[in-house]
Amino acid sequence: MSAQGGDEAVTQRLWREAGLRVVPGRYLARDQTDGSNPGLGFIRVAMVHDQETTAEALHRLVAVLG
Repeated sequence: MSAQGGDEAVTQRLWREAGLRVVPGRYLARDQTDGSNPGLGFIRVAMVHDQETTAEALHRLVAVLG
């Protein structure tokens, strides 16, 4: 995600350009005592729809992020 601008930037881009709702990984993890966050640089993608809808969403994700 860092090559794409970071997890928050990717999340916003996927929403704007592909209509996909994902969550920045850092939102789902606690900051560690050293200040790091194990979720930083990742996104959370929940695949909760039928196979056809999920496949379409993944194609859109790849189209945006390449």
